[in-house]
Amino acid sequence: MIQIHNPVGKRRRIPLTPLIDVIFILVMFFLLSSTFGIWRPLDVALGSGESVGAADNSRTSTAPAVLIVLKMGAGSDIPELIVNGLPVPLGELGSELNRLAAAGAETAVLIPHKATDFQQVVHILDAAKATNMKRVSLKLD
Repeated sequence: MIQIHNPVGKRRRIPLTPLIDVIFILVMFFLLSSTFGIWRPLDVALGSGESVGAADNSRTSTAPAVLIVLKMGAGSDIPELIVNGLPVPLGELGSELNRLAAAGAETAVLIPHKATDFQQVVHILDAAKATNMKRVSLKLD
């Protein structure tokens, strides 16, 4: 007959080091795969046409406004940025607005095209807000 030896008093310990390593790897995976974007609110005051017109007429400021028009390019999906009638690349918008602010402009008004993606409008508003302009407005049709 075969005799199987079963030690009753001796128990094998489960090593915790591999378990801790697996948990650490899982924590690192979830930390690295999650997004840590900074969500900032964008203050956009929308009102009726009467209230905007009344507010514009009550201003006594003589500082010129900078007009930023976002047009869709002919036959392409890439929008074209026009500042005071002159085409400006998106990367140079900040320096152009700072130059105009140094010349005395205080207000920038962005008029986007209807087919423009809202994320592009937000990028332009962020770039304009980071300049020396005192006020940045959005005009929607």
